[in-house]
Amino acid sequence: MGTKGELVENLEIPVGVGADIEKAPSYTTYIVPVLIHSSENGNKVVSNVLSGEGSTMGRTRENRQLKSGKKFLIGLNRVFILSEEASRNGLRNFLDINLNNADINDRAFCIVCKGKSEDILKYKVKGYPSSAEYIYGMVKNLNQFNFFSSQYTVMDLVVRVDAEGRNTLLPYIEITGNTGKGADNLIKTTGVAIFNRDKMIAKTDIKEAKVINLLKENNVKGILTLQQNSKKYADFYATSKRKVKCYRENGTYTFIINLDLKGNVLNNELNKNIYKNPKEMKMFEQDIEKLVVEMCNRTISQVKNKYKVDILDLGRVAAAKYGRETGTDWNEVISKSDIQVNVKVKVDTQGRGEY
Repeated sequence: MGTKGELVENLEIPVGVGADIEKAPSYTTYIVPVLIHSSENGNKVVSNVLSGEGSTMGRTRENRQLKSGKKFLIGLNRVFILSEEASRNGLRNFLDINLNNADINDRAFCIVCKGKSEDILKYKVKGYPSSAEYIYGMVKNLNQFNFFSSQYTVMDLVVRVDAEGRNTLLPYIEITGNTGKGADNLIKTTGVAIFNRDKMIAKTDIKEAKVINLLKENNVKGILTLQQNSKKYADFYATSKRKVKCYRENGTYTFIINLDLKGNVLNNELNKNIYKNPKEMKMFEQDIEKLVVEMCNRTISQVKNKYKVDILDLGRVAAAKYGRETGTDWNEVISKSDIQVNVKVKVDTQGRGEY
């Protein structure tokens, strides 16, 4: 804040920034709500949401300042929450104005939300100072059980927007449960938003997002379940290693995705013999391999025929092998390519086994 600094009582500290948009036939209005913390008398911290509106992203700042009685301390925000409408319109303006600010926190997480980002920022989460802190923790820990990566920051988004053979995936959140103020309401990750360059083109549910993450990311963790009915099932907690090979013949590309899954059996109500018989264990591993291949093939079909965007970053592999900046449309290439999946499963531990 300069050579002399500034009293904390004179500052407003943004912890969450949103991006909304309102479109009309003749003009577009950008809306940037900011969740701020400010210190009042007696060391009491007060949270508030201030919104700025304008015909450009810059004008939202001057509009917001007209409603603010203190100076902004930029650089401590934890999350950027982008509405689905703003994301579908394009994020380049949002990225440009933030990247040009040297004080911005480029390690803050980016998330796409259903509805308005302002509603998410204003939402009260029990046990947390604000929704921004809750969302930050939720996204930070997504990498535990659903094959999510941790690369959803502003800088990760900037790197992927114009990179050859790469596209962006961001966590998609929404307020689930009752529409009123009941206890059933909860901010929850419900899938991923798929981008083509800076524009969102689709949203998947969490089941499909899990498989996309498995195909796209390396060194991620998640749970795979073999289930016959409500009483016969087994859960396998695995870490995935991914390697991709690419071949080109007569202008046609073939991609082979090799997935190596290692982990432990969380619970087993399906086949108790795996603890005693090595052959039964081998069959268990093969059943999981078949399950993963089936899930991956269904998702690959969706990628090629429905989304038609290289969300698996396969173009990156091909460009590295056969040359960059050749003018190749990797989204089109991947939609016409042969994509194969090989899966190898290894159970390292079985917990305590039978008891």
